[in-house]
Amino acid sequence: MYFKFVDAEVECVSFQYNDTENIFEMKDKENKVICEYYPLLNLDAEYNPRDFEYYLLRNDREDYSENSIYQVYASKERIGWIFPIQALMSRQHDYVKNKFFLRYAYVASCWLLENINCYNQKFSEIVVLSDFYDDTSTILVLDKENTKKINNFQLEDYTVSLYQKGYSYSEKGNLYSTIEKANKRINLQPISSELRNIKYIHTLFEKEVPKNQEAFAKFHTYYQIIEILISVIFEDKFKKFVAQLTSNKGSLFDKRDDLGNMVLEKQRVKWLFSNYVEISGEDVAILNDCCKKLLQLNGKKTCSTMAENLYSVRCLLVHNMYILNNESHELLKDLDNAFIDVLMDMLLTFNTKREGMEE
Repeated sequence: MYFKFVDAEVECVSFQYNDTENIFEMKDKENKVICEYYPLLNLDAEYNPRDFEYYLLRNDREDYSENSIYQVYASKERIGWIFPIQALMSRQHDYVKNKFFLRYAYVASCWLLENINCYNQKFSEIVVLSDFYDDTSTILVLDKENTKKINNFQLEDYTVSLYQKGYSYSEKGNLYSTIEKANKRINLQPISSELRNIKYIHTLFEKEVPKNQEAFAKFHTYYQIIEILISVIFEDKFKKFVAQLTSNKGSLFDKRDDLGNMVLEKQRVKWLFSNYVEISGEDVAILNDCCKKLLQLNGKKTCSTMAENLYSVRCLLVHNMYILNNESHELLKDLDNAFIDVLMDMLLTFNTKREGMEE
């Protein structure tokens, strides 16, 4: 930590927690107390802050409040807690006397103080966290010992699941999905194991997906995920094609149609939805209805499946964006909201080895 006050010749370079009085003392290089932070909560210094990892997230949903305090689970293992910074500055929530939360509140307070780096703060004997942090931010605190119990744990594998719960690394969180209210705990699910090496998916959900963009730009951002998935499908099918051809070299002529289908984007989109993912039937119906309405409004033919209608919307936006009127843009907003819900389920369930695949 570092404070350099603009109106006083003092610098704070360290702090110490006085557990007897529940006070953080900010000290200069000579170990002299310069100012103090008084937590509103009765913190419990049971845990060592160095045994945890910390991440600042955003969740600006209207149903999110200082009482949105949850234990975080992954693979049936409790890996930490997530809560708004505002919960550290209030006694008006359900966890004000919860000893486990107060231990996490302590380590979170230590981390927040440690990461203050200020050169122009006006001198005050009392430090206020909201002077340095947006009190609408959320902090995720992970127990390193518990995350070690999960094989090859990487938080970025859970970026999609966090967004599905309302949280993002940037902007204002997921403001678009209907999210079932959590009850004391949040269960995170990792992205499909077959997609974990595609770092761009994490980047999309970290920086691009949360952006407040025009509806057509948001659709193109979302459709990049479809393009990623169908490229994986092409690779999967081509490997199987080569293996079959190797075992039966005389079958090339018979399989030429299979090879032709592989390079068709529309066909791979159909395969993606029918053979590689599990999606809520309700979410599929909502997205399909949005696609059909947009296509019909613009004089385009609709098809029998959501996959085909979604691909037609993609073609409409790529080739005929100029014909869309204001009503179309409003419909596209609803379509985007339905699209992201479907995409998140796809990323969590994608599997090239899914049984019962039908071509």
